[in-house]
Amino acid sequence: MKTLNQKVSVPLPFIPMKNADKTDTMKNSAIINKKLTLKEKYERINLLLIKGYKKSYICKKLNLDSRTFDKLINMTDKEREKLFQTKMMKKHEETVARKQEKIDKVQEMFKHGYSKAAIAREIGIDKRTVNKYLDPNYSAVHASYGVKKPGKLSPFIDEINCYIEQGYTSANIDEIIRKKGYNGSISSIRHYISEWKHRYKKEYDKDKSNDNGDKISEQIERKNLIKLLYKPIEEVKMITQEQLDRVCNEYPFYASIYHLVNEFREILLEKNISKLEEWIDKADSLKIHEIESFVKGLVKDIDAVRNAIIYDFNNGLAEGSVNKLKVIKRIMYRRCSFDTLRAKVLLSEHMHKIN
Repeated sequence: MKTLNQKVSVPLPFIPMKNADKTDTMKNSAIINKKLTLKEKYERINLLLIKGYKKSYICKKLNLDSRTFDKLINMTDKEREKLFQTKMMKKHEETVARKQEKIDKVQEMFKHGYSKAAIAREIGIDKRTVNKYLDPNYSAVHASYGVKKPGKLSPFIDEINCYIEQGYTSANIDEIIRKKGYNGSISSIRHYISEWKHRYKKEYDKDKSNDNGDKISEQIERKNLIKLLYKPIEEVKMITQEQLDRVCNEYPFYASIYHLVNEFREILLEKNISKLEEWIDKADSLKIHEIESFVKGLVKDIDAVRNAIIYDFNNGLAEGSVNKLKVIKRIMYRRCSFDTLRAKVLLSEHMHKIN
């Protein structure tokens, strides 16, 4: 059960598929394969070859051309490594090559009797740089290349992972770790949470696949589950009753919220005042901050709530009129004497034919 200031945890939208359509599975597999890098495809080829699958099956499984398959298999490790290089890696290699060329030129000129000052003038570098380039142990690759510097979030990563799994929001996590010494920005936390969810989804999809790699789960969009708290399922087109039943079975926490909201709606529609106290006790037992806040508001003005359930009358018209007056008053900021406000309201009523 969730505690104070927590929300529904990340894996909520995933539910097991029932009688999944093979065509849809193949389409989803094709979309996923298109997003794979060549290196990822090669790694999957090796895994499938180890399992004993043949070339034709692997090509079909990974949406891979047979010529690409042959090319990847027949390459040497060095050739594959070069093929898998990212743009960043290629750019770094080009930078290192240019720098090495300059180092070679400095050393060659020094061997031919040029002074360090002359070399610096000729090549257009500082004398201290010439000294570094003449050092036989000097490398064109920067010493810190490939070494990841620890960020401000690094000391808190394990703790943050635990909070994400428990359903804490980025604002909750930011508030907690700042008390423990974090002085970075909240955007860094949001970015990490986004990356974490992306990794989680990949791992979840992998766990929820059969031996052939086909998905046996589907994802329900969170917005559709939220809509069900406000609308009957007949009005939410993107989710069926069968899917809702599986969501409630897979995630009892959501089921308890869904049924609680529906019970309160029934109390209002059926004007069943006798169930109100029971509903308040049940809502309190969930220990959800947002629901607790709502219940406190009900209890604070319980007589008005009871009257709202029993009677058909309400103060909606009065509240609407007050709201309209406030809007007009804000529009007339610094020009709002009572006479001017009265004239503006009456004119507005006349122009819009509002009685």
